[in-house]
Amino acid sequence: GLIPTTRVPMGKENKFNAVCGNFFYALMNQYDKELRTLNLAEEDTLVLGRLIYTLGVVLHCAGNSPLAPNMGKTLLDFVRVFTDIYVLDEYVKQSILFSTSIVAQISPVAAMTAEIYPQIMDIRLWAEELLTERYRLTQRNLLSMLLILWTRLLVEGCFHQISIVFLKNTRPLASEILL
Repeated sequence: GLIPTTRVPMGKENKFNAVCGNFFYALMNQYDKELRTLNLAEEDTLVLGRLIYTLGVVLHCAGNSPLAPNMGKTLLDFVRVFTDIYVLDEYVKQSILFSTSIVAQISPVAAMTAEIYPQIMDIRLWAEELLTERYRLTQRNLLSMLLILWTRLLVEGCFHQISIVFLKNTRPLASEILL
């Protein structure tokens, strides 16, 4: 008798795209303002880590928005400031790794312009330095996966030649051997 039919779900408009910038940029607004009760970089690292995680989640939700590439660049600029601080809390390091992986996932290859290439390379070098520190196996695996993600994005992107030269001039990591 009857032929089974499968229902194909209908796509819906992502209404968050229209307001995603309002959430994203409002969260970043005045993060560096000095308050007697809040010091993100030194004392309140839990709040800083949560802020970076939240920015990554907002960016993920806005992934198909026309604002997403610019938001990704802004997020890379934001977290790059904290990668220069050498005594970072582990939670902040994990939040930076999470948010930069979101940037790598939502950024279309066409958006990989010379404008964000320095941020990508800085984050990649920072992640390579983290691999030299003592971490649990799960954290090392996450670092390796992030490095693979960034490397593939660079190779596939419009900086194919630059990334090949960079990879040839650096010592191979275990994560790159898997490629």
